[in-house]
Amino acid sequence: MFPLMLYDVSADLSFEERIGCHWHEKAEILVITKGEALIHLGGEVCQVRENIICIVPSNQFHFLTCELHKRLDFFAIVFHMDFLGGLGNDIVRKKYLEPCLSSAAACRVINPGDAWEYQLLWCLDSIREAFHAKEYAYELSIKIRLLEALHLLVINIVHDRNTAENISDHRVVTVQSMMEYLRRNYDSDITLDQLEREFGLSRGYICRLFRSITNRSPFGYLNDYRIQQSLDFLEHSDDEIGVVASRSGFNNISYYNRTFRRYMHMTPSEFRRSCRELDKKIE
Repeated sequence: MFPLMLYDVSADLSFEERIGCHWHEKAEILVITKGEALIHLGGEVCQVRENIICIVPSNQFHFLTCELHKRLDFFAIVFHMDFLGGLGNDIVRKKYLEPCLSSAAACRVINPGDAWEYQLLWCLDSIREAFHAKEYAYELSIKIRLLEALHLLVINIVHDRNTAENISDHRVVTVQSMMEYLRRNYDSDITLDQLEREFGLSRGYICRLFRSITNRSPFGYLNDYRIQQSLDFLEHSDDEIGVVASRSGFNNISYYNRTFRRYMHMTPSEFRRSCRELDKKIE
């Protein structure tokens, strides 16, 4: 009944990728509060620093990278269109909100300089404060400030709707389909030949397209997802490491161990032990 979440993040300094490559149906507004980073958004890469605002429409790939051991803090407001109210076919939603929140052309990095941009930043900071304070009627206050923020975006940013946008949208949809296929079949032995047959595209084009959108290869993404799945198996099962590797889609335990260490900076056994020790402290 309140489809909005605010995440205050002080990112892990031991990883370059502070937000992994992903997309979601909800819209997102991200504000850098400390440090510098690169945001990969809508096929573009932009340098961001304190007070810069990133507008991430629904279903748009995005991820955030930062130099190792450099501090990066930010907050993200993630919300569903339904939170803003109105009927699915009302003029406010169709004419203003959907173009602002659902279009690839709406991807935007804003470095406050003009008065309206500072007003936008104030609205977002107010949402953050209200979310954490949770005083009476804070939900209403957040909704008012969010609509005010979107009004500022609508009246100050012109959305260029041309053929290039449609082409970009098609490429993004294709890569999203590939990512969904990889996630569904992560525990299988996936090859480029399979992807070629599944999507009717050449292997070279698949790799170039995937990298152009996500900045990584299909199998780099697949390994990342497999490691994420293995974390759950390590934490919540007593399976031997070789079994965890196999369940996660790795046929070779040595390769699994090397890949795990590259991502997590520790071995699978060390990760499992740290989870067990943490559980004991909580008990």
